[in-house]
Amino acid sequence: MSKVIVVGGGAAGMMAAVFAAENGHHVQIYEKNDRLGRKLFITGKGRCNITNASDVEELFQAVVSNPKFLYSAFYSFTNEQVIDFFENLGVKTKVERGNRVFPVSDHSSDIIGALQRELHRLGVQISLCTEVEKICVENEKITGIIISDDS
Repeated sequence: MSKVIVVGGGAAGMMAAVFAAENGHHVQIYEKNDRLGRKLFITGKGRCNITNASDVEELFQAVVSNPKFLYSAFYSFTNEQVIDFFENLGVKTKVERGNRVFPVSDHSSDIIGALQRELHRLGVQISLCTEVEKICVENEKITGIIISDDS
């Protein structure tokens, strides 16, 4: 089992931690704020627009510049898989105008709560109010981190 450090407990950090833990890694999240998913609380006017239900090819057409940059991301974890992921965590979803996908409850806190429960279920260690100041690298290998004195 390898050790994985995730710097930042936002949407991407929590998702990365979940998938790393599901793959058998020991995972530690370091978040400088006092709670995970802070920005998720305000996404979609507090309702948390989690993805778009349009066909992937349609999504590429909506990308203003260099849609090829997103090919690997869109095909590695599709919008349908995002919806399934949250449904499997117990968050019912709905599709609204423009194919925008929201939790049925219209509360971003349901998305954050589902991610936090999954992190805890998987044994992910979470350090809040802890700012990573530096990532230490030796011979192209990450050897550790330095935490800010303010943390």
